Parts: sequence; structure tokens; C-alpha cells
Amino acid sequence: MVLQINRAQVILLAKNRFRELPGSRPIEHLTSLPPDSVSSLRSDRRISWVLGLICLGLFFANLGGAALFEPDEARNAEKAREILLLNDWVTPHENFVPVLDKPMFFYWLVAVSFKLFGVSEWAARLPSALAALGCLLLVFRFADRRWGRWVALWSALILATSVEFFLLARLVIIEMSLTLFISLALCAFYAAAHSEDGRTRKLQCLVLYSALSAGTLIKGLVGLIIPGMVCFFYLLLSRRWFVLRRLHLLPGAVGYLALVVPWYLWAEARNPGYLRYYFWDEHFIRYLTDEFNRSKDWYYFSGVLALGFAPWTALLPFTVHRLWRDLDDGDLFLAVWVVLPMVFFSASYSQLPHYISPIFPALAVVMGRTIAALFQNGTINGKRWLLYLPWAVTAVAILGIASRAFWPALFSGELQKKIPDSGYFLASCGLALILLHVVCIAANAKGFWQDQLGMFNCSIASTITFFFLLALLIETGSYRRSAKVLARNVFPAVSRESQFANYNFYMTGLLFYLDLDRPMWVVAERGKATSLGSPYVARFQPAPAPGYGKVFFTYEEFRKAWDSEERPIRLLLNVKMVSRFNDTVGVLTKELLRADGFVLATKP
Repeated sequence: MVLQINRAQVILLAKNRFRELPGSRPIEHLTSLPPDSVSSLRSDRRISWVLGLICLGLFFANLGGAALFEPDEARNAEKAREILLLNDWVTPHENFVPVLDKPMFFYWLVAVSFKLFGVSEWAARLPSALAALGCLLLVFRFADRRWGRWVALWSALILATSVEFFLLARLVIIEMSLTLFISLALCAFYAAAHSEDGRTRKLQCLVLYSALSAGTLIKGLVGLIIPGMVCFFYLLLSRRWFVLRRLHLLPGAVGYLALVVPWYLWAEARNPGYLRYYFWDEHFIRYLTDEFNRSKDWYYFSGVLALGFAPWTALLPFTVHRLWRDLDDGDLFLAVWVVLPMVFFSASYSQLPHYISPIFPALAVVMGRTIAALFQNGTINGKRWLLYLPWAVTAVAILGIASRAFWPALFSGELQKKIPDSGYFLASCGLALILLHVVCIAANAKGFWQDQLGMFNCSIASTITFFFLLALLIETGSYRRSAKVLARNVFPAVSRESQFANYNFYMTGLLFYLDLDRPMWVVAERGKATSLGSPYVARFQPAPAPGYGKVFFTYEEFRKAWDSEERPIRLLLNVKMVSRFNDTVGVLTKELLRADGFVLATKP
């Protein structure tokens, strides 16, 4: 193991340890540090603060600029909005109907954000951005305490500038909060396993069981199973079973149940049959069968990792080689943390890209150790070309996206719709990024910026530039996957007194952006596997919140409601479905407006 500790850090550590001894007195000669050590320590602190400020900008700059993506972002934001409308903090509702596919804790976080800052995209994404920032601080502290400041700096930079982590930090999605609590639990476990101080160990165990409880309330048993598997196999491979005696298992289990069980029992009391459905269908049936139509090939998550960890994926082979050659206890723990969730989710019949997000903090630390090890003598040892690889990935990615403007034939019709029309701007940025790389490489060849600080600054400039551009790209592309523009176009014709309805389609974002305070009528055929995008609603057909009336209508029921409803009805349907609606439902309509391929109709 390569120790990344300079003389100033050793002296500082010795001083802190000496102060902890009873009756100790200051040691005067420890306060006189050589100027170069003082300068190095100040430089490390300065670059830490700079990186922190850059990451704040990366996660929070224009956080509310992109529209809410359909379906997940809009669904999660709407559930939180309805918590405030219904004042129901036990049962999550969507379109004023109980939807119990996920636990309540994440929606609490978003609802509190709405309560404090108002209902908006920015407030909806704030919990995810804060969770991402928490992950960065956790990774930095974990790596800094064990392997030194530069491992911590590289680890934090790698994590912040990994594509999937960056995206999840700016989306209203559960996985970033889950990643934080799983990472917190595993870091606390490792600290407790290696601490010789009883008080510190108790504190780490308290953090461990609290994080496991929060993870279970965020997304169910996966918040317990993933950390549990990692801890078990780490103890098995390291043969450190004696650690179990240090973890206060019995009081920890009691505390875990005391935090987790009340909400689940409360939700079951309010919604009979919920526990059976959630723990059996949402966990075991989802994992063991293809009932939810999310099965992929066994190598699916390898592709997700390659894209999600970009641009640092280029360094994965060298990281694996270092682990194979110099595996120590810390690397073993991190390797188990990375590999086991990959294997666990690859064996599942339900696979989505964000499932493996909890592995990214560990992978970032492993790679941070690999890069820091290249600078054993303060300057890179003949392998600086390794750090050029992520730079190349960022430039090629921007130019590849920009090529849509110049060679549209290279992209399929569906792919062209997903890539924004900013080709010339992106091409200019890509060329500027390549120029930056050329300047850095030329300076390295002349002997400049070859130390760790210089190479780190070049890496910051390259990756941060790319990800700020990626944020702009997401904002531009979000309007093609959102109900925001459609809601804006129909809003003038939808008054508070009118009843909004749709035919044979459903977009949660319409509820959110139209700020509806009553259910949107859903006119559709019965017998589908999902309703409102939820298997729970399709199976149990739960009653809407008290006082909010009917939500789901068959064609016959809607025909009767169309004739009897006293309020003005605003019916939204796809342009291509107008003739089918007239044939199947058989009511007379008057077109109010057309927008984005939809027709808004009312009674004649």
C-alpha cells in the first residue's frame, strides 16, 4: 500500500493524538514546520475548497432549468405535491389515488422542500442534489482519513464527474438518496470494524443502523440487503468475524425495527393488503420473474457501468490491474462493495440503469487510489498519458453529439429526436475542449504541470467544462420528454372550475404543471397491467382520497359523465386518436385548440 501522507500531515496527526492523552502538554518543537510542508498543507486545503465550490456549482447551478422528465421525475414530484394538498404523510398519492409501489420517505423529503421553497422543479430536485453533495463529502472524508488528501481529492472529482452520478444528482429520483444512505452505512461499518476506541465505535454503529433504517424507508429491503451482503462477504473474505462482537447487533436491530416498522404498519392499517403486495410482489416477484417486463441480458449492467462511469471508464482496466497486484484490506472492502451489487442486480429479472448507482462511491475511491499512486514521488512516473484518456473521452463525446448537426444520417430517427439541435454550439465547445487538452499536453511535454496539483487542475478544467455543457444539453432535451410545454399551451383553456380529462394516455406532469387541485379523469380500457404507471393501482384499484370523486372511467361511464357533469369538461386526446374516440365513446365534442400533437376538446 502506498501511503500518501506528507511530513506536515504526520506532525499534525501526532499533535492531535498527543492532545488526546490525559495530562498532556503542548510540544513546542512540533509547531515549527518547514516552509515547504506548510505550503503543501495550505495548497491541499485550498484545492479542497476550490473543488468543493466547483461541485456546488456543478450540482446546483440552474438546477430548476430543465423540465421534469416523464414519467419518473414528474411522478415523484407530483406525489410530493399531493402530500401537501391532502395533508396525508402516510400514503403516497398520484392523481389523488393511493400509489404504494415505493415507501414514503423520499416523498417526505421533496414535500418538505416544497413546503420551504415553494412548488417548483428546483425544489423538487433539491433533495437529490443535497444527497449527491452528501455522498461527495462522505467519500472525501472516508478516503482522506485512510489514504490521504490526494486520494480524497481524486475520489471526489471522479465521483462528481461520472455521468450517471451527475445525472441522478439533478433528477427527482429515489436512487441518489438511496446511494447516500447505503454509502453512509458501509462507511460507518468499516470505521466501526477498525476502530479501537469504544466510544467512536458506538457512534459509528449508531450511524450504521440509522442509515440502514433510512435506506429501508427510502426503497424497501434493498436498503438493507445491499449493505448486508457487502458486510457479510467482506467479513468472510477477510476472516474478521470477531468484528461482529463490536457492532452491537441486538440493540442495533431493535433500533432499526423501531425506526422502520411504524410507517409500514401505519401504511398497512390505512391500505389493507399493502405489506403483502409490497414485500412479495415488489421485491421477490420483481426480482425472480419478468412480470414487470424489465428483464435484460446478463451483461446489461456492464454497458451501464461503461457509460455511467464515463469519462473515467477509460481507466477501469488499470484500476483492476492495480487491485490484482496490490490488494489490501481497504481495497478488498471497496471491491466487494462494487462487485456484489453488480452481480446481485445482474441476476435479477428487473433491471434499470440506476439500480447500480450505489457502487459509484466505492468505485471512485478505488480509482482515486490508483491515480494517486501514480504520483509516488510528487510527479507522475512516466504514465501521465493515462490521465489523458478521460480528457479524450469528454472531447469525443461532445463532438459525437455535435455531429448530429453535420451528419444527421448517422443517427436514427428516434435518436435524432433525443439529441438537441445545438450542434454548432457543441462543436465549438468540443473544439475548445480539444484545444485545452492540447495546451495541457504540450505544457506537460515541456515539463510544466507534471506534479499532482497541475495534473489535477487540468483534469478539473476538462471534466467540469464537459459536465456544465452536459447540464445545458439536458435542459434543452428535457422539453421533448416532459409535459411542461403541453401544459403551458393548454393552461389558458383549463380554469379552476373545469374538469380536466384525458383519453387513452396519461402524463403525470400535466397534474404538476397545471397545478390541478382535483383528480384528472382517466378514460381508458380496463384490464391493463398498469394504471397510472403502477401495478399496484391496476391490481387493487384503490379508492381516491376521500371527497375527490371518481378517477377512472370506462367508455360507458365517461359517456354518462360527459352528459351529466355540470362543470365544463376539458378533454385532452392525441390527434391520431380523435376518430377512434368518436367511434368508441360516441359523444359530440368541440375542438378548443391543438398543441404538440394533442387536441383539447369540450362539450359543443
